Amino acid sequence: MENKILYGFMLLSLLSLSFAQFGETSEVTQRLILGLNNLCVNLTSILPIIAILLFVLAAVIYGVGHVFGAEMKSKATGWATSMVVGAVISLLIFLLTKPVLSVFVPEIETTDFCTEEFG
Repeated sequence: MENKILYGFMLLSLLSLSFAQFGETSEVTQRLILGLNNLCVNLTSILPIIAILLFVLAAVIYGVGHVFGAEMKSKATGWATSMVVGAVISLLIFLLTKPVLSVFVPEIETTDFCTEEFG
């Protein structure tokens, strides 16, 4: 048991040394930052549209569900509730994308990050 813990610690130490950076940013870090910027741009452009569509579809399904019987009404209410929750989660992701990514990569400047002209 002790050997497994020691081997695990040694493996963790070697992995952490391989990811350590000394001083200036490398090409890999620049590519990572540009990739995160592209991800942020894509998320912030599509998530509000998805949220609006989910809200509209939830309203339509909720309304149509009340036209039919009690069983369909309960199913439609569950579907609409799930869609509203999904829309709220997508809006939270939209609002938190830029701050969370700037926390994980400190080199990201929050003023020009998450724009098309970054880099």
